[in-house]
Amino acid sequence: MMIIDAYCHCGISKYQPIENVKQVMQQIGVKRAVLAQHLGEFDNSYISSVVQADPEMFAGVALVNPESSCVLDDLNEIAAAGICKGVRWPIPVGFRYGDAIEHTAALGLNIVAYFPDGLDQSIQEIERILQQSPDATVVLSHMGDPGVDQVLNRYEAVDVFSLASFPNVFVQLSGMKMFCGYPHEELYDLIGAFYDAFGEDHLVWGSNFPVVGDLADYDRDLLLLLDNLLPIPAEAIEKIAGLNALKLWWNVD
Repeated sequence: MMIIDAYCHCGISKYQPIENVKQVMQQIGVKRAVLAQHLGEFDNSYISSVVQADPEMFAGVALVNPESSCVLDDLNEIAAAGICKGVRWPIPVGFRYGDAIEHTAALGLNIVAYFPDGLDQSIQEIERILQQSPDATVVLSHMGDPGVDQVLNRYEAVDVFSLASFPNVFVQLSGMKMFCGYPHEELYDLIGAFYDAFGEDHLVWGSNFPVVGDLADYDRDLLLLLDNLLPIPAEAIEKIAGLNALKLWWNVD
């Protein structure tokens, strides 16, 4: 089984350099990884250099400054370089940069959506973006940043699961430690609901390393999926653990 980490971090001003990330991947048996730029860093040259050096092992997700007068030019430059295949977009309540996200979609770049206030609080904005760009590829990072307080009820109340009607929306199973302790059982009903709504072809797994913790934390979170401890059918694990990410980020069926 090919294991692909669809969301982790590296860096030289924050987190860990790529040599550390590769060492952890090799010890756990992860073959490829998607490197997402950390918040506050708009210089994507380090991630780009890592991806350019080994494009089979790594894919890159850039970050742009939405308040910059050059944001559209920055997006054009990322697309023209062809190194980073996606852009990370924080979408808080009151988000006002929809035009730039639509431009991201028009350029064929994947939109990795981060919801600092929770997806249920920003559902109208993401729906509007998808209605304007219905073929956009959108990854809901960290399951939409749910928290754990009555999360399934909240998501059902605003019908977050209706996003599954769009053809290229993916749910990323990552960041569980940010919301509750291992083994993250408070999130299982939500994970099961995402599986029921989106299906086995639209879920991907990510570690959120190094935010997840050390090597042992990384490994045991991955084993929740591989050992069939999450509410996901055994026959779907191979796709969620790697094959879906391979298609999404490397265009390999």
